[in-house]
Amino acid sequence: MQVNGITWHAVTLEGDAVESYNRFAKETLGLQLMMQLEGITVYMMPNGTILEVYDKSKVPPYGYNGSLAFGFRVEDIDAAVSEVKAAGYEVLGDIVRVPEMKYAYVHFKGPDGLVYGMNEQK
Repeated sequence: MQVNGITWHAVTLEGDAVESYNRFAKETLGLQLMMQLEGITVYMMPNGTILEVYDKSKVPPYGYNGSLAFGFRVEDIDAAVSEVKAAGYEVLGDIVRVPEMKYAYVHFKGPDGLVYGMNEQK
């Protein structure tokens, strides 16, 4: 597996903290809004790094380690999933492909029991 960096980060918040964080991301950090859904805001940084801000109610059922998670950018997500499974780690769900973004991602439990992501950008 070839890992090119840590390129996905997720922050999980509740209540007013979600809107406060989104204001901080847009107004203070100057992050570019990429997508906004109910309870999920996605920002793209110039280097391709993604920050997702989640309302706690919108986090996948397996969770994001309480409040924070990050993901590794890989060259080939299908091969990476095979390698993670072969190493004995649990893959959490199927690969999600977002064709209009040329992006794919999946989550897995690492050796420490925490949830991590892997993503591919073509």
